[in-house]
Amino acid sequence: MATHDSLLTRLARLPGDVQVTRERTAGQLVAEVEELSAGLAVGPGEPVGFRLPNSEQWVVGFLGLLHAGATPLLIAPDAPRKEVDRLLGEAGAGRELILDGGFRLAGEPGPTGDRGVLLTTSGSTGLPKLVLRDEESLLAEGLRYQEAAGLDGADRLVLPLPLTHAYALGWLAGALVSGTQVVPLAPTALSAVAAELADGATILALVPTTARLLTLRGKRKPIEAPKLRLAMVGAGPVDDRLEEDFRSALGISTGRNYGSTETGALFCGLSDLPPRCVGHPMPGVRYRITGEAPGQLEVAIGTGSWQPTGDLADADEHGRVRVLGRRHGAVRRGGRWVAPAEVESVLREHPQVRDARVRAGRGRFADEESLVAEVVPDGALDETDLLDFARDRLSGHKVPDQVRVRQELERTATGKPAHGARHYRLAAAPDVAAAMRAYRRSELLFALGSLGALDRLAGGADVDELTDELDLPAESLRWVLDIATDLGITVEGEGEPDEPVAGFGELLGLERELAGGWLSARAIADAVRTGIPDRPFETAELDPGLLARYGAAMHGPHTAARTRLGLRLLGRHARGRVLEVTAGPGRYLAALRERRPDLTGCHLLQVGRLAGAPLSELDGAVPVGSDAPAGVFDACVVSNAVHGPGPTADPAWLLDRLAPGGVLLVDDLFLPADGGPGAELGLDWLTHGGTAWPRLDGWLAGLAAVGGSVVRTVRLTPPECCLILATEEH
Repeated sequence: MATHDSLLTRLARLPGDVQVTRERTAGQLVAEVEELSAGLAVGPGEPVGFRLPNSEQWVVGFLGLLHAGATPLLIAPDAPRKEVDRLLGEAGAGRELILDGGFRLAGEPGPTGDRGVLLTTSGSTGLPKLVLRDEESLLAEGLRYQEAAGLDGADRLVLPLPLTHAYALGWLAGALVSGTQVVPLAPTALSAVAAELADGATILALVPTTARLLTLRGKRKPIEAPKLRLAMVGAGPVDDRLEEDFRSALGISTGRNYGSTETGALFCGLSDLPPRCVGHPMPGVRYRITGEAPGQLEVAIGTGSWQPTGDLADADEHGRVRVLGRRHGAVRRGGRWVAPAEVESVLREHPQVRDARVRAGRGRFADEESLVAEVVPDGALDETDLLDFARDRLSGHKVPDQVRVRQELERTATGKPAHGARHYRLAAAPDVAAAMRAYRRSELLFALGSLGALDRLAGGADVDELTDELDLPAESLRWVLDIATDLGITVEGEGEPDEPVAGFGELLGLERELAGGWLSARAIADAVRTGIPDRPFETAELDPGLLARYGAAMHGPHTAARTRLGLRLLGRHARGRVLEVTAGPGRYLAALRERRPDLTGCHLLQVGRLAGAPLSELDGAVPVGSDAPAGVFDACVVSNAVHGPGPTADPAWLLDRLAPGGVLLVDDLFLPADGGPGAELGLDWLTHGGTAWPRLDGWLAGLAAVGGSVVRTVRLTPPECCLILATEEH
């Protein structure tokens, strides 16, 4: 058990009745942690995996591990199992602390080691790595927060940040040592954040991504924050646009924070700071800037030695530090360094730029680099106008040489631009060889269909029956069925047949056509070469047969049960004005017409080139158009269209179609969160579909950002298929 000065001993010094979380006083939290730690048989410094969502229980478990003498390995709650296993292996951890009714250790004890906390870096400077911080360092950081932010126990801190991240952990330490009430929330829980602010929260800790999402929410619905005195943004830069939008949405300027996983927080400013400025050094921190301007930022904590941060920085006449970006990511042009983050900040100020990333490109000579700007447009963007905009605000050597338009930019878990390009290599030789031969399996299935064998095999048949019925040679048929059995397509032996895949025949026909067309090696390579906006599919003349097969596979009779379930989820809203937004023929409105012949007030909006003609049941029953009025529908159904193309990929646009009290129903497929079977759907979207929101968690975060709230989620077969009922919060 820990007996040294620690977070728990500091917490124990507070008056026992001080409310340190929503549900626990200091005395209650200390008692709960001590009870937990007493039951944890861990070796000194034993690394123990810890993966829970943000909650008060997270705080209990974390402090319990520390007090028991373990070294908690903090793992993001949404990390896939493969990543969890990799981190456990790197840390040498054999056990995890899990919450299953109560806390318990699962696994085999690992080796002892140095005590502290194992954190994972964000990966913004390369591949993520594990960093060990001792509790003394974390305690010192908490005291820095206490002094710099003036924490005196009268505040309530809202923490919608992953508690596994160093920035959130520092704020948690500051709250625990000062007796500040802390409210840990999920990063996407914007409704809960707004509720806490309206209820009198005084401090809000954010990363730039969460700050932007809050400003978007504020544009749709005002955010009340009557007692908010500090909104500090860390783990990334704040530019002019974000500062202006945040002040407009919440009535307060942003504070700033700068630090690292290894050191914790180092600089902060409380309000009214210029773009990219992180304020002054926190108590006990010294800094210096070395080399030509902008120079390399070095820091020292207490009496410690100088440590390079790896960032370029400068300081103004008031001693406030401005961080311009990573030194290793700086671009050398004409003998001078350019910090990409500075250029990105300027580009984001352009009204038609939603996001930007600047990186080095190949220069004219071997020792020279060019400057490449990748931008996500917000509406129509003229590249020449953007470069002129940059020239008016930047020195000539900082103006990009090229502008490349992107649909989205990759960011780390905390919202930082991912400047370090992800590195890929071929998988293990057996896996690559298996992929090389995988087409044989699907071609065999297609061949069995062409031979007429699949319908008979669905109910079971012996080889003699098949030979006679199909008039095929017995030896070759037996050979191919043995291979099909080895490959898992067929099984040998009598028994009850399995339930067939819904719409098997229609799906088989579509997949067979796509394999030789839009999902061929050539089509995939062409889409990569041209880029998604200019892929061949957008201008090709589509075969009417493909449109028919696509409609039959994606919206045929086998989808009727899912449609009925969706209408049941809509409940009374299905009796009102319904908008169906679909990449298909309108199966929801057609099913609805069977129940209510009069579809007055309903509307069909078809998107994408594969939608086909509306179902005949809808002829003359509903208007069909390329747009739909806002604010009038009791229900908006998005069927196979949430990934785009067009405005249907925008959750705000969808919610805007709803009348007060209306609901949104999404019926669509998403890629599996952990990869594996189902991930191949991404190739469909690359060559001929929409590419927005490939995974469910991303779409849910986007919905929450604009004020949407999920009422119910139903996962269907295949598991990538979901029905999601949501509403707009009021």
